[in-house]
Amino acid sequence: MDLKGRISELDGIRGIAIGMVLMHHYFFQPIEAPPGTALSYVQAAARLGWSGVDLFFVLSGFLIGGILLDARTSSNYFAVFYTRRFFRIVPIYFVFLTLTFCVYALGRLGITSDFQWIFQYRIPWFSYPLFLQNFWMAVTTSFGALGLTVTWSLAVEEQFYLTLPTLVRFLRARDLALTLASGIILAPVSRILLHAFAPSHFLSWYTLMPCRADALLLGVVGAMLLRSEVWSQRLIRSRRLLLLLIAALGIGLAVLTVRAPDPYGYGMLAIGYSWLALFYLSVILCGLLYCETWFGAFLRWGWLRWLGSIAYGAYLFHEIIRHTLLGLLSSGIPRHWSPRDILVSCVALSLTLLLCRLSWKFFEKPLIQLGHRAHYEGTQPQAVGSVLSPGMGRNA
Repeated sequence: MDLKGRISELDGIRGIAIGMVLMHHYFFQPIEAPPGTALSYVQAAARLGWSGVDLFFVLSGFLIGGILLDARTSSNYFAVFYTRRFFRIVPIYFVFLTLTFCVYALGRLGITSDFQWIFQYRIPWFSYPLFLQNFWMAVTTSFGALGLTVTWSLAVEEQFYLTLPTLVRFLRARDLALTLASGIILAPVSRILLHAFAPSHFLSWYTLMPCRADALLLGVVGAMLLRSEVWSQRLIRSRRLLLLLIAALGIGLAVLTVRAPDPYGYGMLAIGYSWLALFYLSVILCGLLYCETWFGAFLRWGWLRWLGSIAYGAYLFHEIIRHTLLGLLSSGIPRHWSPRDILVSCVALSLTLLLCRLSWKFFEKPLIQLGHRAHYEGTQPQAVGSVLSPGMGRNA
């Protein structure tokens, strides 16, 4: 593991997350396969593919929490953090919004009507650059324009970034741990309360930041554990126990897949989201602490790491690319599987990977490097237990 640069295993985990999202949106979610077919069984087994977003949340909390913990004594703590976050997130996001608006404008100007169905259920455009679209989605019970639906999770993370740095900066380690634990507990409580008192607004417990804070905060807890000499050594010595925990959580996921796969259902909101987050955190810890195992080797697989490197761009653009292709070819979402539909998804996947690779190489990566010209000043050396900290910031 390269402690001075990027941590390969984290790129691999990010690759798994975006792979789950792409497969779910391109091949499993759009169309229900005929019952009894081989594809229907594959779809049934992959019902939780949407939870790739939850893996992103846990990984984001782990990485961002680690960065903030490492730099909490820096004299320019807030300035550097938000400068780096700006160059990583905002430029490519605004390119995405601009291109999406251009697709919308083509129809409004009468040049073509092939794309109007994509924007049939719009929410206010101004909510997107302000990262407030998840509130509108919760209130209107609509994800809005089809190509922009995925941005709710980006809004959740941006709202998370507005609160976590202050907590890490000013709370002592014990108080921070208690605050994180409280937030993890309050997340399912808030989902249950929303379900009880506003059951018709089912997107509220799926898209609002307090309701999804358990995944993000569990990631921060993982970052704290690896920066504690006592806890990191305990985890290293407890490999069998951690593997048993992953197995138990995996059995729970199998039960959720069969009994409660609906992301808006009561079983998922009451316990499922937190269960998923615990499983994903355990997987991340396993991949980092036991990197010499076959799982660590799998996470370092070159293709998986490559996919992880373009994950952010692929997440933003994959839906609008697919829907634009559908608009050009069929002026709507198909309702039955056909060879052409599979071909459209394959072409959209290829275009997404190609365009996002170019975006990463010539646009995103140079901007990230520009953001990293800002350095934290006055930080204190980390404890012996924080063996993973030197490279974590490079992966965020």
